[in-house]
Amino acid sequence: MSRLSTASSLLFTCRLTASFRRILGLCLALLVLSASYSTAENSPLIRSVQYISTTDSIRVIVSLSAAVPYQIVAEPADPQTASISCLHINFSPATLSPAVRATLKAEAGVLREIHTGQVSTTTVRVSLEVQQLGTYRATALRYPDQVVIYLTKETAERQVSLPPASPLPGNPPENPSSARRYRIMLDPGHGGADPGAEGINGLEEKTVVLAISKRLAKKLKERLAVEVLFTRTEDVFIPLEGRTARANAAKADLFISIHANASVNPELQGIETYYLNNTNDRATIRLAKLENGRREKSRLQQRGAELAFILSDLIQTGKEDASIALAQALQKSLVSRARTHYAQVRNLGVKRGPFYVLVGAHMPCVLVETAFLTHPREGKYLGAAAYQEALAEGLFHGIAQFLRTELMAKNL
Repeated sequence: MSRLSTASSLLFTCRLTASFRRILGLCLALLVLSASYSTAENSPLIRSVQYISTTDSIRVIVSLSAAVPYQIVAEPADPQTASISCLHINFSPATLSPAVRATLKAEAGVLREIHTGQVSTTTVRVSLEVQQLGTYRATALRYPDQVVIYLTKETAERQVSLPPASPLPGNPPENPSSARRYRIMLDPGHGGADPGAEGINGLEEKTVVLAISKRLAKKLKERLAVEVLFTRTEDVFIPLEGRTARANAAKADLFISIHANASVNPELQGIETYYLNNTNDRATIRLAKLENGRREKSRLQQRGAELAFILSDLIQTGKEDASIALAQALQKSLVSRARTHYAQVRNLGVKRGPFYVLVGAHMPCVLVETAFLTHPREGKYLGAAAYQEALAEGLFHGIAQFLRTELMAKNL
């Protein structure tokens, strides 16, 4: 082969190699871009960003389509004074819904504006412009998925001292002097002429939930710095509206209504916890009718009662996120403790429902269905002192966990 032919062949090879490299580079770039778009399309959605302003604090609520990891970055306004001008909350992987406003003016105490944007293909940033910020914290909630950012302008002297972690079984009690004395209203469901559900061997709901409530009260008094109140301590009937009225009059910090479940299907079993809200779920509506009892059959149909429900529901909306967090803490702890005695117990989750015993409460409130009286095995366990003790222990740890999250730091 001649030198000219060899040179031409090498030149052709070099050109081919360069072209191949350019094509390969373009393909790789398209592949990366496609992967980025695919990741963005499959990322959880930031559905809305809103805020609730109260006398003592502000809550910024970021609603999500699923749980999303997040990171908070504080941007100082003045390094010498350490004051903060902006809080950035980065969610990743996440995609921003077109319905979310880019800028939301707040002018609510320490919060001035909220800016939300897609800062990369996989990251959404929510920026809070603030002034004279005292403390801040964030809490992730489930069912529905939310991240709640709390902003306060409280001084160190005004900040609430929260109880430390609850002791494990066998450890010494907690020191009550280290914590604010919260008031917790326990509401044993039904009572008197209203027995509630009936289960195995004639066991009545009103009896078993009162026993669980008294066991729980003893644990709370001995191991947490709280004041325990009851809507009833004996077998008497208390109207539903009277229960939350007592909690409001006592300025309770929590309202926990304790019940036992029932179904025409004897195979149904498990634990579920409810917070107040409307729902289209048929099973929940049927349960609510059972628990609403006499109220459902009488004044509920009156126009005045319907209006009262709407107005009080608006009051409760300001506490909904805290009620959801309380429900989650109780549900998780209850299931965990119950399974130490009955491994097959089902976790039916946290749900919303129109339970009138929760209507009008001015504090975080939930309704707990501890077990199914009508299930052959679970109903039998529910009548046993050991299982009642396990459920009370689960409720105790759920309450302690909720208090430790500082969701009770007025206003919550």
